[in-house]
Amino acid sequence: MAEQGYYEKRPRPEHRAYLEKRLMERPVVDSVEFADDFRMTVLRDGKSTIHAYITNQYELGVADVDEILALAPETTCIVSTMDYNHYSAEAKESAKERGVGLFKATELLGAVYHDGAAFLEYLPPRERERLRQRNSS
Repeated sequence: MAEQGYYEKRPRPEHRAYLEKRLMERPVVDSVEFADDFRMTVLRDGKSTIHAYITNQYELGVADVDEILALAPETTCIVSTMDYNHYSAEAKESAKERGVGLFKATELLGAVYHDGAAFLEYLPPRERERLRQRNSS
């Protein structure tokens, strides 16, 4: 039977399991707990707790950030589970202005080592290099 849009926003169980496994491989992560299909808590050694809202939405915009934060106001980061999913620059900025990180799953795996502004502004090494090259031109 077809999924009929069931996973349009909802993260697939195998993607959640992958994210949990990869987070638990990080030495800074003590535990990962799921409250439901969308909400995940990441306890970190010596750092703040991450209250993540995970989604499989293909394109996240500002309205989606607003909707997620209305549903789960405790959220400190929003994570798109698939690297082919996207978020707009405006959504990233809107989330950051509200103290919420917005990441793809692989970006969270690097951001998890940081707190505060370094967490919110985390860019993967490849993106940092691209930005550095653009700014030096």
